[in-house]
Amino acid sequence: MRRFALSLDRPLHADGNAYDDGPLPDLTSGFMWIATAAMGLFALVLPGTELAHLGWVVVLAGFALVWGATSVMLALRGHVMSIGLRALVTATMMPIVALALWATGGSTSFLQPILFFTALFVAWFFPPRLAWPLMALFVGAYAGPLFYDGRAVEMGYPARTLAFAVAVSGLGIAMYFLKHRLVRAEVRQRTFAELDPLTAVSNRRGFDLALARADEQAQDYALILFDLDDFKAINDAHGHPAGDAVLRAVADAAGGVVRQGDCLARIGGDEFALIAPGAGLKGVTRLVADLGDAIEAAPLPAGLDSVGVTFAWALSPGHSGDPDAVVSCADRRLLARKRADKRTRLAV
Repeated sequence: MRRFALSLDRPLHADGNAYDDGPLPDLTSGFMWIATAAMGLFALVLPGTELAHLGWVVVLAGFALVWGATSVMLALRGHVMSIGLRALVTATMMPIVALALWATGGSTSFLQPILFFTALFVAWFFPPRLAWPLMALFVGAYAGPLFYDGRAVEMGYPARTLAFAVAVSGLGIAMYFLKHRLVRAEVRQRTFAELDPLTAVSNRRGFDLALARADEQAQDYALILFDLDDFKAINDAHGHPAGDAVLRAVADAAGGVVRQGDCLARIGGDEFALIAPGAGLKGVTRLVADLGDAIEAAPLPAGLDSVGVTFAWALSPGHSGDPDAVVSCADRRLLARKRADKRTRLAV
């Protein structure tokens, strides 16, 4: 269950990919099959239900229950199908849909309304390059009674098939635009929630999520903590607007150093953190030096010639494989260096 919890905790659509849905498609598909099987079995006891192929209905309902339960169990255990495999599985299920229509009455099948479950599933969870071929197969399965049911034409099934094709096509187009709009809004909201409004780098929430992702992916990473020396004195002497300008200048300077995939965050008033995946001892040493040089050269408000910065760092798994322990290690080092610098200044 831990793997399932991690897959749900991982932010979906984090990179703007509308079809990065994690375990949700497999769970949705599984519950759809279970619901359809349960409905089909219950419909057998209702008056007016066609029972000419009762044995086939029971067999297909049993298959749907087993397949649905299997899909749910695999998703809960963290075994999520790739989108290509899911498309292939969905395509191979279309003959099952056609067979189910035949077993439940063909042109008069009581399953026809519930088929929109499948149309919604395909439209929502597959990109157009996969969705449209699957929709075509689906309409073909729906049209099956035209080839074996002598009542189909008399009952207007050709017109119903055309209406079904138009309906699922319109549904597919609507779902495409709706999903992309929702994902854009989701990504924008997440971005705002994880950004510090003053410096435009990640905030504490963004830092915590980046740290959790590094741990989840079992990556080696370096954590660098740094804060400004005597920042309170800057605010007291020059005012809070000047202090805010200093923070922005430091963040901009540090942002010019970080690599793609790194996470730079402001995690406190004047405290910053940098998560650098893949950085070992040599890498973190170079990053600290580059950060120091960049911040030293940062343009500061009038009246301020320079701003002091204290750095500390820790490595995972060098110092600990636990993210909290890595943060604690770097924090202890930062505090020790701040105290040592203060004693040095007092001695002078």
